[in-house]
Amino acid sequence: MQESSNRTRRTFIKSAGVIGAAALAGCSGGSDSSTEDGSGGDSSDGESSDGATTGTGSETMADEIVFYNAGSLEFDPGTEANIERFEEETGISVEVNEVPWSNLKTSLTTIWRNQDSTVDAFNGPTWWLADFVSSDWLEPIGLGSDHMSKFPDSLNDLVQFDGQTYMAPEFGKWGSYLYDQQYLNDQGFDAPPDTWDEVLSQGEQLSQGDKSGFAFTWAGKSVFSFKQFLYQAGGQLFNDGYEPVFVEEGKEVLEFFNGLRERGIMPDGMSSLGEGGVGDNFIAGQYATVESWTPLGARAIDEWDENRIGSAKPPKGPESRATFQDTNGISVSAFSERKDAAKEFARFMTTRESSKNNMLVEGNPAVVPEVYEDDEVQSEYPSWLLEDMRFNLENAKSETYMAQPQVDDYLNEQLTPALLGNKDPEKALNDAYSNIERLYQDIGLL
Repeated sequence: MQESSNRTRRTFIKSAGVIGAAALAGCSGGSDSSTEDGSGGDSSDGESSDGATTGTGSETMADEIVFYNAGSLEFDPGTEANIERFEEETGISVEVNEVPWSNLKTSLTTIWRNQDSTVDAFNGPTWWLADFVSSDWLEPIGLGSDHMSKFPDSLNDLVQFDGQTYMAPEFGKWGSYLYDQQYLNDQGFDAPPDTWDEVLSQGEQLSQGDKSGFAFTWAGKSVFSFKQFLYQAGGQLFNDGYEPVFVEEGKEVLEFFNGLRERGIMPDGMSSLGEGGVGDNFIAGQYATVESWTPLGARAIDEWDENRIGSAKPPKGPESRATFQDTNGISVSAFSERKDAAKEFARFMTTRESSKNNMLVEGNPAVVPEVYEDDEVQSEYPSWLLEDMRFNLENAKSETYMAQPQVDDYLNEQLTPALLGNKDPEKALNDAYSNIERLYQDIGLL
């Protein structure tokens, strides 16, 4: 049902250019958030398959491009290494503009509103695509099934609209369930809690002294975490008519959060814990178990004794063990005058070899399942961690939706007080529902 819903919504999104512009009119870029074979009718000459001109494009392959990277390459060594490979193998030089993550969407929005050709390609998350595609700011990148079929179907579905591919998946960050094996053994457990019920029933024993039984990322990624638990409860944010449908399953999520708080299982100051803080505290030994982003596993292997870190599939909620899909990918500007070179860059950066190299250099999990079977990768990471990383990739879910920054802000402003016990959960969800419904009515989606 989820996949059918998303395909229907994508058909609508691609024809919603006026709505897309309205949705982005107040976009700040600083939100707290958050077809199957790819063989569409992408063109490479600057014209989309429906005949709408999206940019000039060069008749010959350019020898340089401008690439906007989300943040400094100092903290993106996998991307940097693959850019060096691209330059060496193609002779195309890449001028990298390192844009702070919090400013990237705003920068791109300003450039494209002016139909400026400054940027040729950028990397960013799949959840920006609905707004960008509906505004006709992205060029279909022409990657067919020979390239796209190596990615999971659920990921393909996020980056394609009307059968055309608008983003090539580069590297992944999705939910990962890690635990302190030595501490669990000391408490008499051979394995971590396997379900939400077990997290609650066993979590009190695992919360001893300054040790919290279960933690997860919130600050800066509150909507991400909420969506992961929402998917585990069998819910989703929107149906195929763009109506919010998260309230019922959302109540199950917030009831679970209430249990964690009331039993003292989750750490104090939960709302201020971002990805870095959760990782630092876990490495410092403050958590028994943690739901965080996948690179934390590689870090723990480097910083802990070999037998201390453990990994498992996420605790099963009422319906599934789904993780949140937070993949970043490469897209090409519709206003680029060097589209062919930019598309080749998108292709090269998302090959199996580039995915593998990114994982080996930086620890970012590969978005290509078969990479986990590679001999070099298996010699670098323990088999139990690779098994869980691949499971999380193949069971990751997400949604793309219009006015994403505003929607996520409305969710966060209600969810955080509920997480802390400062607002009735049902009222928080209903208030978020009403705000989002009104937003979508105002921009013409409902």
